[in-house]
This record gives sequence, structure tokens and C-alpha cells, in this order.
Amino acid sequence: MYENQYQRKIEPGIEVLILIGLLIAGLIVGSVATIPVWMIMTGKSPLDMAKDMLNPAYVDAVKAMQVISTIIMFFIPAYVTARIVTKKPFAHLGLNGGVKLNRAILAMLIMFAALPLVASLAELNKAIPLTASAKKFFDNMESQYAEQVKLMATFKTPTDYIGALFIIALMPAIVEEVFFRGSLQSSLTRSIKVPWLAIIITSVIFSVVHFSWYGFIPRVALGMLLGYIFYYTGNLWYSIIGHFFNNALMVTVLYYQYTKDKKIDMEVGESAPWWAGVISAAVLVGLFILLKKFSATKVYPDSLANNNASINRFNS
Repeated sequence: MYENQYQRKIEPGIEVLILIGLLIAGLIVGSVATIPVWMIMTGKSPLDMAKDMLNPAYVDAVKAMQVISTIIMFFIPAYVTARIVTKKPFAHLGLNGGVKLNRAILAMLIMFAALPLVASLAELNKAIPLTASAKKFFDNMESQYAEQVKLMATFKTPTDYIGALFIIALMPAIVEEVFFRGSLQSSLTRSIKVPWLAIIITSVIFSVVHFSWYGFIPRVALGMLLGYIFYYTGNLWYSIIGHFFNNALMVTVLYYQYTKDKKIDMEVGESAPWWAGVISAAVLVGLFILLKKFSATKVYPDSLANNNASINRFNS
């Protein structure tokens, strides 16, 4: 009854292996593809790329490289894998059905209510002891990441703010959700048939690929929230909306800082007391109960976000 009509004869475990193989290929091709973009847009040698990427004069090249590389690394592997598995790749990735306002609002409220929890988890992450060499290494990575975000969030005009919303908020939300929730989480769920474990594994990998030690635990938590939004609704658009809202909120805060003081503080809102995290977690439980009630969708592990029963409920 719940068998996906469009599923080809490929085992879920094989689907995971195909996805991982294409991801590795995408990481290589995506990195190589940025080289001609850099050379064409800057006229500079790729040997200068590492030190010149933080030069404001080349910010447009950096933005173009970011868009191209993320599409090649994440979106294409997810889409190609879905196309191999089924004749309906977008439905297979959870991009089906309409968007209901109440669920979209709940997705945004979940991400907003999670801010104190994420901030308190960031404090916990920072408290984990590190060796001097490891601390120096991770501090350097965080510094480079912060400088890159500041560069792409340079707000000389309101148009720059719109551009930052697209580059920093919308593109990652779509591309990352398609790969991590729509493809990886779904295929893992079908393979191991333990949805909560698939969500955790996906969230850990989601955090690892961002290469941020100090943001590792908070990003795992955010990944789990997005994973459960997708799992309860069976519709990837809601996790995309939640992801975009979270990113757009950060971009908006940075824009406000820049327009007010002409400088950006990347650490604003990154700490909260433990009790704020507990209250946040309690609120999140209530919001997810509402989301589950409003969605009224039972998601079956062997046909996640693709079965006819779910599709019918999306349109109801």
C-alpha cells in the first residue's frame, strides 16, 4: 500500500553508497571548478587564490565561486542519485506538495525558539578541553571563516543585503537541505529503518562538513531540528524555509550591525546560560507537537516523503 510507485530496483544501502561516491566526486570537481572562475573574474593566478580570497576587491569572484562549488558539491550528487533511483527525482527528494502557511510559520518559529538552546550548546562546546596545538588550529579556522563571512556580508547598499541573503541564506538552505535531508537522511532512513538514528547520523555529517569545531555541537542540534521538521512533514520545503530563516536572521543581524556601527561582530548571540537552553528545549517540544499535529503525516521508513498516502495528505 505504501510502496513508492516510482522506486527502481535499487536497494537503499546501494543508494547511500552512490550518494557518498558522488559527494566525493563533487567535492573534487567543485574545488577544481572554482579555479577557472577565479582566473576569469580576477585575472589572478590560482597560486594567489588562498591569500587573495579575503581581499575586498575580489568579493564578487568569491561569491560566484561559493555558488558554483556548493551546487556541484551538494545539489548535483543528490539530484543525480535521485535520478538513478527513481523517475521522479524531485518527489524522491521531498520536493513535492504545496506549502501550508501554518507549517511554514511553525518551521520558522522552531528555528527562532532554538536560538537560546543553540547558544547554550555553543558554551558547552567551548568548554570541551583542547590541546594547545588543537586550539590554535581551530581558532585559525574560525578566524578565516569569520573573515570570509564578513567579506561576503559587506553592505555598501541595500542591494548588497539582498545579495547576501541569496548567497549566505537562500542558496545554502536549498542546496544543503536537498543533499542532507532530502537525500542523505531519506536514504539512510530507508536503509537502516531507524528514523531518529538516520537524523542523528545526518546531523553529525552536516556539522562535520562545515569544518567548525566551536560550532560542532550547535550545528548538530540545528541539523536535528531541520531533520525532524522534514521527517514530521514529509515535505522538504519546510526544512528549507526553516534553514533559510535561520541564515537570513544572521544576515539581518550583521546588516543591522554594519549600518549602525560600520562593523560586524560575529559572536553576537553566541552565548546563553544553561537555563535559557532548558526553556528553549521545552518550547521546542511544544512546537514539534503542533507541527506533527498540523502535518498529520505518517512517514514510512521505506518510502520517506514519496508515498502516495503522504502526497495525498500534503494536498489536504
